[in-house]
Amino acid sequence: MPLQAEPADSDSSDIVSDNESTANPLSQLSGSIDSSLRRIKEELIQIEQNFEKALEYTNARVESLERKDYERTCQIKSLELSIKELKTENRQINVALNKQDRISRKKNIRIVGYPFTVGENCMDIAATVIEKAGVGPQDAKIERAHRDGPRREGRTRHLLVRLDSFEAKIAILKSQRARLQEETYFITDDLTMLDLEEKRKWRQQAGELYAIGTTLHFSAGKWRGRDGKPFQFQLTAVPLRRQDPPPTTD
Repeated sequence: MPLQAEPADSDSSDIVSDNESTANPLSQLSGSIDSSLRRIKEELIQIEQNFEKALEYTNARVESLERKDYERTCQIKSLELSIKELKTENRQINVALNKQDRISRKKNIRIVGYPFTVGENCMDIAATVIEKAGVGPQDAKIERAHRDGPRREGRTRHLLVRLDSFEAKIAILKSQRARLQEETYFITDDLTMLDLEEKRKWRQQAGELYAIGTTLHFSAGKWRGRDGKPFQFQLTAVPLRRQDPPPTTD
């Protein structure tokens, strides 16, 4: 009699079925996680690459700006050096021009404060004043004389006088102070603008020193002592800024 197959165990087949149903979602979840991790990794790689590109661009931009800043700094330094050289050159030119202007005025004097009259003869006035100052016509010949400077209300213009020699000018300037001290006018040197500024700058201090016995005179653009050397005023002295009538040069 043939053997008959025994029927399958129903409990075993249910267990297998349950295992398969459990493994299937786990496998799907694992695959989903792997896929997400790969995607995240790819995105991180992409972000890193983009960041590196941005960093390279930023570094290149910074280097470009630093290079431009260095070039501009060099240009500024070059311009500053050029300006300094131009200032030095300009100062040297002004000194040279001032010397030439000083030479052209070498034989000139100015009569300050002499009253103006209509139809006046400046040559006669100059001769009279110079003689009163103690220098006769035989020692000081007048080449020309005329009023000079802008017209200002309440102030008479200077009489600009050109003499025949520098020696005559020095003699007049030395004697005029004592001889004209009772007059309303005086005689002074015909200074250049730069020399006049330097004289006015320290005039107050020169007057204070004179009051205590230190005599200074202004010559060749500097206040000088009896030895002829430029006088060194104290640094604490405050330069005079008012534009008062200039004092005598003795």
